[in-house]
Amino acid sequence: MLVKYKKPQPRSFEDKQRWGLFFKILLSFAILFIVLGGVIYFFFQRSIYQNIDGGLDAQKRQILTDKKAPRFRQEDPNKKPKRTQAPPANAAKFRTMTLVYDKKGKVINKGEFTNDLTIFTQLPFDKKKLNQKETMTLYTGYTQSSNHYFRKLLIKVPQKNPNKDYAGKYVLLLENIDPELLAMSSFRKSLMVTLLAFWILAIGIAYYLSRQNMKPILRAWKRQQEFSSNAAHELRTPLTVIQNQMEFLLTKPRDRVMDRVTEVSTTLDEVKHMQVLTEQLLTLARSDSSMIQIDQQTIDVKPWLSKVLQPYTEIADSQGKVMNINIVASGKVPFDADLIHQLLVILLDNALKYTPTGGSLTLDAKMIKKNLVLEISDTGNGIADQEKEKIFDRFYRTDKSRNSKTGGNGLGLSIAKWIVDEHHGKITVQDNYPKGTVFRVVLPGQ
Repeated sequence: MLVKYKKPQPRSFEDKQRWGLFFKILLSFAILFIVLGGVIYFFFQRSIYQNIDGGLDAQKRQILTDKKAPRFRQEDPNKKPKRTQAPPANAAKFRTMTLVYDKKGKVINKGEFTNDLTIFTQLPFDKKKLNQKETMTLYTGYTQSSNHYFRKLLIKVPQKNPNKDYAGKYVLLLENIDPELLAMSSFRKSLMVTLLAFWILAIGIAYYLSRQNMKPILRAWKRQQEFSSNAAHELRTPLTVIQNQMEFLLTKPRDRVMDRVTEVSTTLDEVKHMQVLTEQLLTLARSDSSMIQIDQQTIDVKPWLSKVLQPYTEIADSQGKVMNINIVASGKVPFDADLIHQLLVILLDNALKYTPTGGSLTLDAKMIKKNLVLEISDTGNGIADQEKEKIFDRFYRTDKSRNSKTGGNGLGLSIAKWIVDEHHGKITVQDNYPKGTVFRVVLPGQ
């Protein structure tokens, strides 16, 4: 049976960005754990060798100062032994062997090294390494586990030293460090396993963080794509109408303007529509880039609203509609006069569009707990509940706004919400009983 080869689909922009961020976070965690593990192991190893060298230095001081050898005493078995918080600094000296050389490099105390220990009497004598601490490997077999490691220190005992066994001679101190190296090896393995486990855990965390951090970026990218696509679509329609009208007029070069009023009027309407659309697109673009600065001033609400709303009474009358204005708000409120004026224009134009002839629209302005509350209501067809949360999205239009008589491009309410958000206010929409819609704006006062 033939299996049809399916060409792999290229990764989308979202996938590339998400995986790119994921690998960056993963690499950051890996570098962090490697550096952290290296630092921890470095200080652990340094501490171990400091303890070993401290034991050698204690032995050196004991020999040079001719201190008495340590003695043991029998404690009372019925007496509880004392606990010490830490072993003494020279505790390692009990694992130390001492080789005494004469000036010619001959081992004087060979008799102390019997059986397997005679190998230590064959160690090379090198005066050049006097007072230098080095690590030495004693090979006792063919496998790594059969080898033993020592830390050595060669010292010269002055001739005036009271101890005749050491006076004027060279002493080589050997300290077995097999337990310390075994501890470091075990610590290194445990550290690697721990770091690996945490690095695997970091993979999950990195994947989760990359998804969470990319959500707003991808949302903004998708929103920008939709914005560009919708803007192009909105501009294409009036441009097509203008082109068609102009091409038609070119076929009638001898006609008078008054004979082609319809075509000229249609072209002018589309030009005005493009002008409004362009201004709204520029406003949204500037808002996204934070280019618009809010200039808040303390405004006396009642006279300012009366002046702004005066033209709309005449506009409503000319359209056979009733405009009711109820301004009971008094006092001063801080806001940007130009932007709030634009907000009212958007909401009132919207109400006029969807209020049928013979209907009415109302603006109520009042103060509630120092907040300015504006309510613009109409007696149109209303907005369905499932669409109330979407009407503030860019380019979103309900069925009633698709009517060619109302026009519109779905940007007005988006700009209105942005203006309210910039003033740290709130805008909501609800039904106007028995019929219509109410937009409610709350602007915080002083």
